Amino acid sequence: MRERFITAGLFTFALLTILFLPSASGGWEKIVLDLNQCIMKAVEISPEIEETRYDVQVYESKKIQADAARYPQIEFLAITGPSPRARGDQVSSPDDSTRPVISGIFGNAEVTLIQPIYTFGKISSLREAAYRGINVSKAGVNRKSSDIVLRTKELYYGLLLAKDMKNLVLEIKDELVRSIEKVEKQLQIGSPWADEVDLYKLKAFLGETDKSLNEAEKGIALAKDALMTSIGLPGGTEFDIADSTLSPDERLPDDVRKYIMEAVEFRPEFIQLKEGLIARKALVDVEKSNYYPQLFLGFRGSIAGASNRDRIENPFIFDYFNHSYGAVFLGVKWAVDFGITKGKVREAEAEHNKLLEKKRFADEGIPFQVRKVYLEIEEAKKNIAATEEAYRNARKWLIAAVANFDLGIGEAKEVADAAVAYARMKANHLRSIYNQKLSFANLLYATGTDLKELK
Repeated sequence: MRERFITAGLFTFALLTILFLPSASGGWEKIVLDLNQCIMKAVEISPEIEETRYDVQVYESKKIQADAARYPQIEFLAITGPSPRARGDQVSSPDDSTRPVISGIFGNAEVTLIQPIYTFGKISSLREAAYRGINVSKAGVNRKSSDIVLRTKELYYGLLLAKDMKNLVLEIKDELVRSIEKVEKQLQIGSPWADEVDLYKLKAFLGETDKSLNEAEKGIALAKDALMTSIGLPGGTEFDIADSTLSPDERLPDDVRKYIMEAVEFRPEFIQLKEGLIARKALVDVEKSNYYPQLFLGFRGSIAGASNRDRIENPFIFDYFNHSYGAVFLGVKWAVDFGITKGKVREAEAEHNKLLEKKRFADEGIPFQVRKVYLEIEEAKKNIAATEEAYRNARKWLIAAVANFDLGIGEAKEVADAAVAYARMKANHLRSIYNQKLSFANLLYATGTDLKELK
């Protein structure tokens, strides 16, 4: 009976394990992402982007403060404390104010309201500066997002390039291994054309190939780890990218002038400069407004009462501990600082002029960057065609060299030379494709249109 109970318990535990533990195809499934998915994840988890988003909140807070400056500012103060005795009347009292006798308590409440009427543009300029600051900070978020997009593309294409390089090395290694096996077989049967020197040469070159293979595997591991870190995957995660090889981009670039116009319209740096200049000009106006008086309408009221005093009805006598009054007034506030305002105006103007120079630099530098990337795309396209023809011819050379070696009319050095030439030409072809891919990524970055991929 006991054994039957134990057997039933083990069966139940096994059943629960099968039903509720993650399966090999579920909980431990390899994560495979394409380029767009990697970009979305990198942008989603980037702490750099989150940091710049807080800048938007800072300027939104400044906008709230600037908007609130239009409305009345109300200050309320209430106090309570001991009240000195006051006997008699307004004319005569037996109590000495220099030696008060505390015999009660008092309470006092005051309210002051100030409503700005005319500030010579200070409030409107502050509101304008804060609004433009929000636009600048939003463009800053887009700028940082563009940086993340470009960096993710670099990592993704870099991983593809490393994989293709490994496959190239494996291809060369397979040819060498086949040639070595044929030489060893011929040596075993005593073929007259077989030479041990050729065997040593091929094995020496095979060792160099193994070294290149180790470097390629290290490059894949580093590129994959960098990409995983960028998209927020923890170390040890089973991860791979959806693409298996680099392929030339079939897109044809438009006219370069179109890209320059897009850069002026969409590039976050241009938006930051345009909005920043308006904000800086508004801050100059804020400082200039301090040359002029600030007009305001106000109200002030106060009420106080004490337990040991009667209210005095004589308007010429004021009792702090027992009174009530209210007054509406029109005020002017004007500060004369003998040069401080002038210095602040000049400081604000200098900041505005600094931004003007940055815009002038961007007006020249960003179109140049667009033209440079455009030329790089054209160069990469030509290099792809040239290196493709070169590596195909080198491949034919390698096949012919291996065939001649197998027939005993070729040398091992010829096979090695052909393999080196083929490897170099194919590697150049792969780098040309990588450069084309990256040049298109840089073109989207330079024109500010790369964020459209996120929508």
